[in-house]
Amino acid sequence: MIIHFWELPEERNYIILKENYNKKIISILEEENYPWKIKNKIKKGKISIKKLKDIAQKEKISLDIIEKNILWIGGNNSKGLSNPKFPINLSTRRAARFIAAIVNDGTLTKNGERNKAYGRLMYDNFDESLRNSVIKDCIATFGGKAKEIAFRNTEKKKYLEFSSIMRDMVELIIKSKGPKCESNIPVPKFILENNDLIAGWIEQTIADEGEIKFYPSKYRRAIIWRRSLDVTPLFSGKIKKDTPLRKLPESIQGTLEEQKCKLISDEEKMLSHLGIDYIIYNLGVYLTEYNKVRTKWQIMITKRENLFKLRKIIKIPSKEKDKKFNLITKGFIRFKEPLRIKEIILNISKNKKPFTSLDLAKKMNYKQLNTAIKWIKIFEKEGLIKKIKESSYGNGKYRTPSQYMLIQDK
Repeated sequence: MIIHFWELPEERNYIILKENYNKKIISILEEENYPWKIKNKIKKGKISIKKLKDIAQKEKISLDIIEKNILWIGGNNSKGLSNPKFPINLSTRRAARFIAAIVNDGTLTKNGERNKAYGRLMYDNFDESLRNSVIKDCIATFGGKAKEIAFRNTEKKKYLEFSSIMRDMVELIIKSKGPKCESNIPVPKFILENNDLIAGWIEQTIADEGEIKFYPSKYRRAIIWRRSLDVTPLFSGKIKKDTPLRKLPESIQGTLEEQKCKLISDEEKMLSHLGIDYIIYNLGVYLTEYNKVRTKWQIMITKRENLFKLRKIIKIPSKEKDKKFNLITKGFIRFKEPLRIKEIILNISKNKKPFTSLDLAKKMNYKQLNTAIKWIKIFEKEGLIKKIKESSYGNGKYRTPSQYMLIQDK
């Protein structure tokens, strides 16, 4: 997906052109005897998108050329966006992460009634590493500088607030304002069509909405995240307290199971597309402080090979959560891999049968022989196996690997 400057609200957004191109436009206006007022707007720097488009149409100036010469764009009284990366390409992993961040822990507020307020764009998270990651993804995607993104720091909230031009661009993508649990927004369609964008969305969603469960003593390792949907019109007055799904009347259970959270449905498609197994639960209903009724779903990703596969695909932008995910995969290797390899070695060396690193690599489906050699050395040192023949070269053949045999009293 691509965003061009001419797709943005044209009457409330202004442009400053690069100096050399600015002079070129002024010379055209002077030659064609344009009114002093219009020439003065360009000389002073800012001209609305609407007026610039009118000039381009009348003088047959390519909008693409104008786009390449934009130095700044934004509202008349806003920080705006310097050195914007027009045309803005949203089909990148970093763009997918930024959009996911706004959908997850961000807010695109509704229009206000006073002073033609068009809403605000914010991202709210206490994790500093995550806020910094969102800033970097924003700059890499749209351009600008970190100082153009305001940081609001209060006791209850720590959030980023973006300029009005960023709000206008994000609105083109999300096309919905207000709480996502009420508008039931989907994942932008173009993200569902690309594996790299899907991976970006998933890793950001785990960072914002997810939890890494790692309890080695209980053999519990999982990644989960949850999504909510407002169902007040269906259950207003019928729900008096937070209630798990199976404790609700059967009629209400049936109605809840028919509800579809578009984000959850799209994330199911994403995980299936990546080949990641998952389990999904409806957790029942809960009441908000304003007595609105909401239902919640949970996606859970577990099991050793499944988590290994996900680890190869994603890097969670939250330092704390990514570190915990690393502990999960290292924990699997430490506690389960040796047991499995020992069982394989016992099987392939039955009846005093010798074996090589090639045999072990084949049984373990290793892509590299070095991994099998590493484990053989470990079990040789532990006294499970012994080397009975060294590796050798010769007779026009490739290297023959070392042979090993099980020590029988083991």
